[in-house]
Amino acid sequence: MRTPFDPLKFLQSLRLDVELDSKGQITVHGMRFLEPHKAKQARNVLKIYDKLLRMQLDAPSKTMRPSVRKLMALGEGGDQGWAVCHSARVYSFM
Repeated sequence: MRTPFDPLKFLQSLRLDVELDSKGQITVHGMRFLEPHKAKQARNVLKIYDKLLRMQLDAPSKTMRPSVRKLMALGEGGDQGWAVCHSARVYSFM
């Protein structure tokens, strides 16, 4: 069985620092250090999984950010979270 794609884990694997700023916007630090094709992958992930990333980043601390599996198990995001996880059918960029 395939595991669901975790956009936050993918961005962190690229050594990017991802967080929500005070205005609720997703900020990413470290993009300029990526190779062009990796930077494009990161931008695509940010665009496609915006809502899911916001659910993951809206945690009290960086160490308590939920994985996609945990959000699915908890039923967080209702249909929206499930649709974001499964509609794009992106399981791996590597």
